Amino acid sequence: MLNKRDIINFLFLISFPFFGIGAYVSAAFSPSVGYIVGIMPHLLIILFYLVDLLYKSDVKIKVNWVYVLVLIFQLTNVVSLFVSLSKNMPSMNMIGNVTRSIVFLVPFQSFVIVFLYNENHRENFVKLTFWSFTCLILINLIGYYGLGLSNEIHAIAGRLAMPFLDGFYSGACLLAILNLMILSFIKKSLNDPIRLTYLIGYFAVNLLLLYYINSRLAILIFVGVFILFAFNLARRFRGVFLLSVFTLPILLNIGVIIFYILTLPIFVAIIQRTNLVDVTTFNGRSFLWQRAFDWMMFDQRGLFFGNGASGHYFIHLIPDYARKFGFTREEDLHLHSTTLMTIVDQGIFGLALLLLVCYRIFTHYRTEFQKNNPDAVFFPSVVFLIFVMQVDTFCYLGSLGYVILCLLAARVSVNTKAV
Repeated sequence: MLNKRDIINFLFLISFPFFGIGAYVSAAFSPSVGYIVGIMPHLLIILFYLVDLLYKSDVKIKVNWVYVLVLIFQLTNVVSLFVSLSKNMPSMNMIGNVTRSIVFLVPFQSFVIVFLYNENHRENFVKLTFWSFTCLILINLIGYYGLGLSNEIHAIAGRLAMPFLDGFYSGACLLAILNLMILSFIKKSLNDPIRLTYLIGYFAVNLLLLYYINSRLAILIFVGVFILFAFNLARRFRGVFLLSVFTLPILLNIGVIIFYILTLPIFVAIIQRTNLVDVTTFNGRSFLWQRAFDWMMFDQRGLFFGNGASGHYFIHLIPDYARKFGFTREEDLHLHSTTLMTIVDQGIFGLALLLLVCYRIFTHYRTEFQKNNPDAVFFPSVVFLIFVMQVDTFCYLGSLGYVILCLLAARVSVNTKAV
């Protein structure tokens, strides 16, 4: 017989596959409909919880200050949308902004509810998340290889473009996160040959898919984080979070070194795009990053509270690069960095909130890792995310990475009992 926790957990299990389907609907048919489809399980979780509260008539506050911090950050995301709408952003309308705002707010609230129902079953968090990510990968493979679908937002001929994701490179990040989770499982299964075999097999399949997507930066970050945890260097290495904050300045100054690394035999076999100019400019990303840094140093319009969502459009930050890269509209080209997009859109205020949330997530899972608690499985993924958000928009405004960050933050926001 199903209990209430089973219902909540099932809805959580299907939430990431639904989010992926919603991303496809949004790109191929209607953004507003896609947003609602993507968060349907989250809405059902909240509805179930509210009905349950009516019957119990017993409301206990179990969230902490991190919950408030995340909520304020999310509200700055919502405000940035309507600031841009008020400035007549060509690609925005009221219905789209309202539905997108719901995407910003609802998943985090539903994840908090999931943890409230599982406060005495912390191990469910890891298992359910792992299987939810796995289901998302599975429906993407069925869609791509079985149905012949491709990513409607961004696809490159000859490379794996999973259809039910919100971007071409989101697949690489999701596979990297899954493999970092599998690494933790492998280290705990060395005395179980059967489980060890299928975990290694799953790990190998994900590596193959990562090869077919061929995202250099995602692969480099994954390899670095993998080495850090596979050889137990994470327990000794200090300053990981601070290092992540300065990822972009470091990359801009060691591009040639990265080129020589990518020309090593092991990487040549994986990554075939090793042109010197292409690698040292990170496929042109460095031009965008440098333009954003120039704005921070010399222009500074909207520096403190931002310019609205896709705010680079209003300050004409990259119109020449938009034309150079073949974009018909400047707002369609982004800065390829969650942190840079955040500071341009929401200013120093919004970026400070984001970094505070990420730092609290980082410290929580680092503590869990040091204590070898169930949540420790997510610490490598947290490290991956804080680096990848510097060089990609995987975690930007309602994307898949943003939802994953909300999941990790929700765990930190709930005061649950120890198992």
